[in-house]
Amino acid sequence: MTVIKNDMDITQLVLENAGLSKKELLERYDQIVQATIRKRTLYWDIDDLVRETRFSKASLEKYILCDPRIREHQRQLGSRYKRVWLAEPTAKVLDEILNKDY
Repeated sequence: MTVIKNDMDITQLVLENAGLSKKELLERYDQIVQATIRKRTLYWDIDDLVRETRFSKASLEKYILCDPRIREHQRQLGSRYKRVWLAEPTAKVLDEILNKDY
């Protein structure tokens, strides 16, 4: 018989009975949060791409942003304005580029 002392004990017991570790639960939570953020974000700028890929700006420019599939989703009002990329289709293309042949 398990003695329950507080709410944390109850939570731990429920997680153990469900076969979930704290790490798995946090990973699932993080995936839900990231999916929600992606759905609400319409555009990414270069800093968002750096955050998503963990590549430097120079590496992104040299290897990824020159790809025609990425350029298709790039938007810029004029040569002096900031470049942005449509978030959802760019994420799919990034996944294709970064996971090809691996």
